Amino acid sequence: MFTSVSAVCVTGLSTLSMDIYSRTGFIIIMLLIEFGGLGIITFVSFYIALPAKKVSIVNRKLIRDFFIDDIEYRPRRILKRILTYTLIIQLIGFILLMCGLYLAKDENFIFNALFISISAFCNAGFSTTSNSLSGFAENKYILSVIMILIILGGIGFAVITNLVQKIKSFFYTKKEYISVHTKIVILMTLFLIITGAVYNFIFEFNYAFNNLPLPQKILNSLFQSITLRTAGFETLPQNKFTPPSTLLHIVFMFIGGSSGSIAGGVKTTTVFIAFLYAFNGDEEVNAVIYKKRQISAQIVNKSITIISRSFIILFCSIFLLALAENVKLTNGTFSSIDIIFECTSAFATVGLSRGITGELNFAAKIIIILTMFIGRTGVFAMALKINKSKNSLNTVSYPKETVMVG
Repeated sequence: MFTSVSAVCVTGLSTLSMDIYSRTGFIIIMLLIEFGGLGIITFVSFYIALPAKKVSIVNRKLIRDFFIDDIEYRPRRILKRILTYTLIIQLIGFILLMCGLYLAKDENFIFNALFISISAFCNAGFSTTSNSLSGFAENKYILSVIMILIILGGIGFAVITNLVQKIKSFFYTKKEYISVHTKIVILMTLFLIITGAVYNFIFEFNYAFNNLPLPQKILNSLFQSITLRTAGFETLPQNKFTPPSTLLHIVFMFIGGSSGSIAGGVKTTTVFIAFLYAFNGDEEVNAVIYKKRQISAQIVNKSITIISRSFIILFCSIFLLALAENVKLTNGTFSSIDIIFECTSAFATVGLSRGITGELNFAAKIIIILTMFIGRTGVFAMALKINKSKNSLNTVSYPKETVMVG
């Protein structure tokens, strides 16, 4: 059950070695990853695209929050775009990985290429071996393909759509503009990738990357920065990294991918808006200005609320897991940072671990399962609940009071 939930939630955590699974088992896991990776929004789009189904205001708002523009009125087009982009990207990834694995003399290069392509794009982090991608730690070609798949799966379908339409506009007279959402996603994605890669390269040079030659140190610094936010593949064991690096990795996992994507976490745009408001916002109107555009108070409030609620949920998960594994924490088998890392990885559906997943007791496994499920569906549900509560609040007005804060 643990592996099934992990696959559907595109997390990648497993209590068992991947070597024990048969071909049939891997196919089932692969289908669960694809099913979970396409996400809630795909099935909502499919549901409202059925004949005799009317697009309600709630469903329109639901899809608009993921696709930004006016295509919430065209659910069939949304569904078609999602499936088309998914299949094309995964197919190209499969072909490229198949060539790379063939050259690497992998006996099962066809199936492994298909499995890794789906797992990478869906940001699942599952592989067909127990040591994840450690065998390819020095393979620039394979890791580069996987990194591209992870990024494409983590930026969101709205961004992919916007970029594709922008590219098409160069060949047609119709002008297409890059949306503010796309600009924020690209900015945050590049910032986090570059920051993480530079940090890992400098501070893990003589530690986790000590035995690697210089080109592979650069490659693995970049790969680690990309995979730790969303995917969960690893070329090196996470317990080899120093405590400061591990703490930074926890922050990156909590941030996660971008809104409307397959990735987990509170999302890059959410963090960007919250920080922008914290340091450059207008407290009077609760809004922020970016690129000569005003981001509404509703979006600002949603960002702050999602981060706050996610932090509370994550803290509860960490506390409960610590209680469940109190004996191992007391005798030194587990450390506090192991528990925090495991819960954050589960909540953000990353799938990285410091090697304790298989050692968890029954109660701890249930806690991680619930954390993965909440992390996969909870942030999405929270966003909807915030919208509905905002609408209901507008109908009632209460007396105002002043409370001292800060």
